Formats: sequence, C-alpha cells, structure tokens
Amino acid sequence: MNSDEDYGFDVAGYIHLAKALSTEQIATCLAAIDSGGDERVIDVLQDAVGAGYLETLCGGDYIADGAPWLVEPGATPSGAIPISSPTSEDRRRLRYVAHGDTRVSKGVRVFVSLVAQQADAGPVLVTGSHNRLSEPPADFLSGNHDMGMTERPQLQAGDLLICAATLLYGVRGVPDQLVELEFISANARPREGYPLVDPPEWTEGLTAEQKAIVGIRTTGMGGVVTSDGERTQITELEEDSPSIRFRLDANSQPAPDELWFWDVRGYLVLRGVMDAPWLAAANQAVDAAIELQDSLPQGHPTRIEEVPEQALRENDWTWPQDTSPRLRGDINRPRIGGLYQLPEPHGDAFRRMIGHPAIVKRLNWMLGYGFRESTEPMCCVYPTGTTGGSLHGQNPGGHALFNGRQLVEQVNVAWALQDEAPGFGEDSGGFICVPGSHKARFPIPRNLHTSIDLPQVYKPAMKAGDVLLFGGVAHGTTAWRSSWSRRTAIQFMGSHNVALPPGRESVGWRWSSDPNHPSKLKAKQG
Repeated sequence: MNSDEDYGFDVAGYIHLAKALSTEQIATCLAAIDSGGDERVIDVLQDAVGAGYLETLCGGDYIADGAPWLVEPGATPSGAIPISSPTSEDRRRLRYVAHGDTRVSKGVRVFVSLVAQQADAGPVLVTGSHNRLSEPPADFLSGNHDMGMTERPQLQAGDLLICAATLLYGVRGVPDQLVELEFISANARPREGYPLVDPPEWTEGLTAEQKAIVGIRTTGMGGVVTSDGERTQITELEEDSPSIRFRLDANSQPAPDELWFWDVRGYLVLRGVMDAPWLAAANQAVDAAIELQDSLPQGHPTRIEEVPEQALRENDWTWPQDTSPRLRGDINRPRIGGLYQLPEPHGDAFRRMIGHPAIVKRLNWMLGYGFRESTEPMCCVYPTGTTGGSLHGQNPGGHALFNGRQLVEQVNVAWALQDEAPGFGEDSGGFICVPGSHKARFPIPRNLHTSIDLPQVYKPAMKAGDVLLFGGVAHGTTAWRSSWSRRTAIQFMGSHNVALPPGRESVGWRWSSDPNHPSKLKAKQG
C-alpha cells in the first residue's frame, strides 16, 4: 500500500482499487461461481491483492472468514437505503486498531465487481464509520436520513472495494456478479469457531465452570461463567442478542473504585485472595515440581525452562555495556508449566485458581462474557540473581470502549506465592509497570536494556496471596535480589473474540517455542 492508500483507509475505512483483477482472473472467478468453486474465487483474490493489501491490513497468516457470496439486491435507487451495522460482538472482534506505528484491521470486507455495475446499483458506504465511538441513530440505519454521510463508488469490471469489516454500508439496486467475502486477522476468532477435539485427561476432575474457562484451548468448547464474587456458575446467553456479552449487570458490574483504578492505572491488585493453607499447598507443589526435575524427560511441561531476556538474546548473548542494574542478572528466568497436571495432590493448588469467584467477577467486566484461558499457565521460580524482564506488552489498541464499557482483549492473572519487596533497593525484585501506558500514543522510549529506568516505571508492593491483573499496560520485572525465591503463577486470559485453536501446542512464554530459539534456527538451516 502506498501512503495515499494508507491515509485513505485510515480516515475513510476503505480503498477503491480500479481494475485490480485481470481479464483472465475475472473469467476464472465467473467460472468458479458457476461451478460452485468458492475456494477458487478466494485463491484468485489472494493472488491479486494478498501480499500488497490483505497482509498489510490484516497481518500475516490472515484467513478467509467463510465462503464468498453474491451480493443480494438492496433498496431501490429511489428509496431509502438501510445501513447494515455489525453486532457489538463483531464490532469488537473485527475492529480497526491504529496507534503509534501499529495498524491492523482485524476484519476486512472485500467487494469484487466481476462486471461493470449499473449506475444505480452497488454498495453504499458510510465513510469514517469504522472509527466511530457512538452508535448511529435509528433513522440513519433505516436509511430515512443519511445526513449526507454516504458515498456510492461506481464499480467497473475487475474493481475491488477493500473495506474495514466494521465500516457501515448498505446496498442499492440489483448488483450484477458482485461478490462479497471477508478476511480476518490470525488473531481474531473465526465466525464459525473451531472443530472440537478430545479433552486431555487432566480436565476430567474439573467443574463445569472450570471446563468452560479452559475448554476453548483444550477442546474447542467453552461457555459463559458468571460470579457474584462468592461463587461461580454457568450462564446461558440469548443467542439473538450477542450484545449481551457487553452489557453491565449484577454479574459484571465493577466496583467504582476498582474501575477507576483500572481505567487510569491499567492494572489492579486484589489483596489476600489466597489464604495461608492454600499458599502452603501451592508452595509445596512448586517444591515437588522442582524435586521431580531430574526424572522428567526433555519437553515435559513441568520441566524447568530458562527464558533468557530479549535484550541479551538480541545482543549476541552479551549484556550491553549500559544495561540497567535493574535488569541485569546472572540467571536466566526459570519457569515451569504443567501446573494443572502436577501429580496429586499438588495440581489441586493450581486448579483452584481456575474460575475463582473473585477473579471471574473482575474478568467479566474487563474482558466481557465468554472469556477463556488462552494458553498454558506458568510459574516463575526465580532464585536470587535472576535477570529481570525489559518493558514490553504496551498495547493501547487492546483497550477500547463498547456500549459504555471499558474492555480489553487480554488479561494476565498473576498469583503471588511469595512476597515481592517494594521499591528498587538491594532487597527487591518482581513485577513493574508504567501506569497509564495502556492508553499511550507513543512507543516505549529508550532501548530494551535501559527503558526499565524510565521515571514513570512503578513497582506495586505484592504480598503472598495477592492477585495482580494487568492488560495492555507496559510491564516487565526487575532482577530478583531478595534472599528468597520469587514464585508467581500466571494465567493468561483472553476475550471471546481472540483466536484460540484448541489443542495448540505452541506456548508463547516458552523460549523453546520461540522461532529464534537455537533449535528452531538449526532445524530451519538444516
């Protein structure tokens, strides 16, 4: 895409590509439509515009969200033209995100004109509506009052209209051989979801509520879990009212002080969620996992995996000379997985974290109904001298306002099993963040090994039993200097709209799954 197209899509929500398809490609599409060959139409479009437009807008590994279809007749040219508006759920799932040097349209609608359209037929677009923060009036959607906000591109044979999926549009007249199809980002959930797979053995003892939270990543089957803060339950949503996922009710109403803190700071600390017996059981489980290490085969989920800091990996495994002492350490960050699968009774201490009422209540107003665990949890087991983690994760594009609700797409849930000393003294270490950075419009300044010294960096005091929730705020860890080990279990939760193929083996926190891991590079070179 050139700069004119970049600007045009950003402000108008669409671009018009004249004669993007060749005569041969048009003929191929027409023949495929006659024979019902939907996939061939998709192939032709990807060949014609994929590398230059779809990949640029949706990101790599985008997919077609369903089969293409012929656009049905719309309103008569002389009559009111109703405007189609996506559901609240699709508006969030497929939304357009632009901040700093990041731009992605999580969904793209493409109109393909295989013949020249009549002057009184084709799409009617509401330019700029992909960036709307409010809902359109009823008489606008009905077409009775377009307020001069619509445009009617005239399409010739081979023309394409590439629109943000959330752009409002209507159809006038009787389009002729006008094809419509949608593509989505690899990070967006497909319209039809994913095929179900068999559940792993460790899920057999979970409650229905717990199965709903871990189900999407394990089997493909999820559910909606609500909580009053004391207990959790499965809740059925009205199928014809997807916007219910974003409504505020007794099960998703935030406490005003918590919402205010989350809105301004970008994280939230819940004090004393774990009691003393639960903490003792969790620490005993970690001890047992550490004792098992010599007997575990390579690749076992509970085997300790050390994760080197990015600043070290990207500098030929040598610390840059000006590396902050807050970051530099002698031990790569040790982590263990397989927490739910630990031998009895040790897995119980971590399975209790799934669907905990206090956590469910907050996640429902942070993520929306239908949230789910998005990847395998892990536990940090950092001894004295462990390196820190540079600032990362700033994602203002993940923070949005829908129907008056502040919602994000990802929330990490960190369970402190040991105290984290406050401040940045010699006896310190643990989670840090930049409060307010979840709404930043500028990238993190400085480089990986010195940004941790920014004056805005803050270290909340964490006590054993506390739970920290954080979303798109810039965060990291300081090198662990305390005389005891850092032990923090972290769950990764996503909204109903996040792509989550069941049975996915790749886990983001594992260094061994990183494409830059030496084993991956060696295999690629071989």
